[in-house]
Amino acid sequence: MFRYLPEQASKIAPSVDWLHNWITDLSVLFTVAICGAMVYFAIRYRKRDGVDHETPRIEGSNFLEVVWTVVPTLISIWVAYYGIVIYQDMREGENEALVINAVGKQWIWEFQYENGKQTVGEFVVPVNRPVKVVLTATDVLHSFFVPAMRIKKDAVPGHYTSVMFTPVKTGTYHTFCTEYCGTNHSGMLAKLNVVSEAEYERWVNDRSDDLAKLSMTPAKLGAKLYSDKGCVACHSLNGTRLVGPSFLKLYQQDGRKLADGSEVKFDEKFSVEEYIRESILHPAAKVVESYPNGLMPAFDGQLSDGELKGLIAFIKEQDGSAPAQEEEPASEDMTAKLAAMSLEELGQFHYESKACNGCHSLDGSQIVGPSFKGLYGKKGELADGTEYVADDAYIQESIWDPNAKIVKGFQPNLMLQTYKDQLKERDIQGIIAYMKTLQ
Repeated sequence: MFRYLPEQASKIAPSVDWLHNWITDLSVLFTVAICGAMVYFAIRYRKRDGVDHETPRIEGSNFLEVVWTVVPTLISIWVAYYGIVIYQDMREGENEALVINAVGKQWIWEFQYENGKQTVGEFVVPVNRPVKVVLTATDVLHSFFVPAMRIKKDAVPGHYTSVMFTPVKTGTYHTFCTEYCGTNHSGMLAKLNVVSEAEYERWVNDRSDDLAKLSMTPAKLGAKLYSDKGCVACHSLNGTRLVGPSFLKLYQQDGRKLADGSEVKFDEKFSVEEYIRESILHPAAKVVESYPNGLMPAFDGQLSDGELKGLIAFIKEQDGSAPAQEEEPASEDMTAKLAAMSLEELGQFHYESKACNGCHSLDGSQIVGPSFKGLYGKKGELADGTEYVADDAYIQESIWDPNAKIVKGFQPNLMLQTYKDQLKERDIQGIIAYMKTLQ
């Protein structure tokens, strides 16, 4: 009954599911028995024909008293025993486990490995090897949950907790925060990539990105971070309005009008460099007029001073003097690869390469735009009160002309307006085919 749990991807998952299913079945059994008896007695001894009927006097039964006291007690002891046994099995191999430190903060998961490698929003582990994730938080209470691994634990500010699991299947799995932690709680996601031991060793010891950063100029480092940290999904370089303000001529401005009606001036007391730094580390401190608050994650603790200086140098370069960069034509190799892809693969490629993943989730959670999960064929209401059906024509129009039909509860002018120049008919068909797989 109610066997709707996600994929079993860890060693302990079958045992957890077995106990969970037993508890569920017993709960349903007793609920039906108790409520069924209540309904039966209410009908059997109801008032009939407007006349009260005396019910028979029923003496107490010591046997029944013992049964409904002893049986639930034994069941509770049995459940507690197997809960302890399964928990002990879950901690098996703790001394030999791969240790990963995870920090929850509004609204990201940050991971650090024993050799110093750090990642944000994604972590990699080897298959068939015990993994111990040590958890803490920097601001409020968070909760680390990987459904496929059957693990969940609170991340508490100022304290350390941990979870353990042994993955038995390679693949990519979702990680959530399951403790409400503020505005963008639903977007506090991370990916768990389970790979082979050899692939993990190559990945964890690959420090080429770190070495490359050492030889970059600050502006080039900023350009790389602009792409790697997902700034490209929300901040344009050509003045186009996206989720956040454009970087074009930001450095050359003398102030900003803010959402609270005040205005900040850039001068010796508060320089534009300090404004950019604060806006990256604490984006809610000064929200620009006409832009929503709470969509950008705080990068405090994620960027070094050198990386912050690199982003400032990169933004300084966006002064409008450089000619607009046209999209480079795809190389012959890439053209051949795209042509060889199935429609579903092509759609997934564009979802990731065109920064759709910055605004549209795959798990039903609401970020900036509607989730792709279950979107195809969905019926809903638009901001103007009319209804829509997410069929092929609607999806194509929403990509090519995002402001044509705004879904109720979402804002206009947040999605890039130039996808008609970037995505052709087959690309749109691929995105639709990919959406169909997300039901």
